[in-house]
Amino acid sequence: MIFYIRTAKTASSTVNDWCGPELSVTFNQRFLDHEPNEKNIKIGLERKDYLFTTVRNPFTRAPSQWQQALKSNWIKKDTSFDDFLDWDFRSSQSEHIDTHICSLTEYLSPLLCKINKIIKIENLEKELRYLEKKFNLPERRIGSFNQGNYRKEMDYHQFYSPERVKKLMKRYEEDFDTFQYSKNVVDI
Repeated sequence: MIFYIRTAKTASSTVNDWCGPELSVTFNQRFLDHEPNEKNIKIGLERKDYLFTTVRNPFTRAPSQWQQALKSNWIKKDTSFDDFLDWDFRSSQSEHIDTHICSLTEYLSPLLCKINKIIKIENLEKELRYLEKKFNLPERRIGSFNQGNYRKEMDYHQFYSPERVKKLMKRYEEDFDTFQYSKNVVDI
């Protein structure tokens, strides 16, 4: 069986839809070592499920997190991206905020060495088609859910000043390293 370890702000709604009701999926509003995820993951590991997850370049994930924080009223509506990058989200009282704003490396750390496939969303369709073939699944629809409108308007190369890159590195450097993303904004 295939088991999707769902992460926040990584096309997880799209992949969750692709999984459908027959594949196991974690709940990305809870940490992996919290219920119901911990119990479900334990069952999946006992069954020897094939675990996969999705990750995203921090240069594109951080603006998505900022947009989510604005839409969800976690931060004031006039909070700039710079202020968001400085925001101590851990001072909030909601685990939902933590799971959506923390680094992917931190979120996945309890399982990172047990995940069979890490899919970069930049290669999402190709990788999901690979899983369909590997597990003899019928071709499934790959929709596009919860897509922020900033994607169409934002030129990430011009969006990041040297100061913003420093702030982003401070918060997400481990994701750049763990998932082998370039630390140069020009490479997005």
